[in-house]
Amino acid sequence: MSQRTVLEIAAPQCVAQDFEGEVIVLNLADGTYYSLRELGAVLWRDLAAGHPVETLAAQAAGKLGGPQPVLDFVANATAQGLLRPAPNTASPTAEPQLPSALAGGGEAKLVFEVYEDMKTLILLDPVHEVDETRGWPNLPANT
Repeated sequence: MSQRTVLEIAAPQCVAQDFEGEVIVLNLADGTYYSLRELGAVLWRDLAAGHPVETLAAQAAGKLGGPQPVLDFVANATAQGLLRPAPNTASPTAEPQLPSALAGGGEAKLVFEVYEDMKTLILLDPVHEVDETRGWPNLPANT
């Protein structure tokens, strides 16, 4: 990785939603979904906000035994098609959440769980036909 690797969510084939601290990520191209919890959710939010991978890896190194767990998380997320290099590397608007999450005490876990049990249903679901301006479902205007 270069000295300043900034990533973004690989939309439109990837969508993510934060549910009270757990980030659920869905790869619409292959029907796999992911649960990111604990530091995994925090790291995802920081990456999606435009914080450089190297900065986050350095911040986590002390608590996670080095930068490798963060680099492995990033490699896994990019290999799964969830994140990609960002063409625009503008500065993030907020401070990263990872340092405060690491300072919170307790065991630090980068939870990245993969679920393939609903692949067939997800690939058949009409939500794949989402209009970016109108959303889903696309109801007639007179209803």
